[in-house]
Amino acid sequence: MQRSAQLATIRSVSHFSRRDVVQRAAGVVATLALLPLAARPAKSAATCADPASESLRESLHYAEAAPNPAQSCSACGFFSAGDGGCGSCTIMSGPVNSKGHCDSWSAKG
Repeated sequence: MQRSAQLATIRSVSHFSRRDVVQRAAGVVATLALLPLAARPAKSAATCADPASESLRESLHYAEAAPNPAQSCSACGFFSAGDGGCGSCTIMSGPVNSKGHCDSWSAKG
């Protein structure tokens, strides 16, 4: 019984045409070529993080994206704008994402 199942598997695998193999290989190559582009936004967001302040960020429940856009870091009194979407926070003592949020958020004013 197992022998017939093995033969059926071999027959189904050997039934691929050359065109199928080439098309699938092209799809894999295209996917691999696009992976660095997909990783690029994560890389730019990570530049706003300072590894030395990770424990402070965790204790203040810092998030890279504010649940309420009106309460993002860019609208906070402790935030100073910087380059490329990153800015400086006096509470975090380092760089933060302008779209981020933490428990110490306070309206500018």
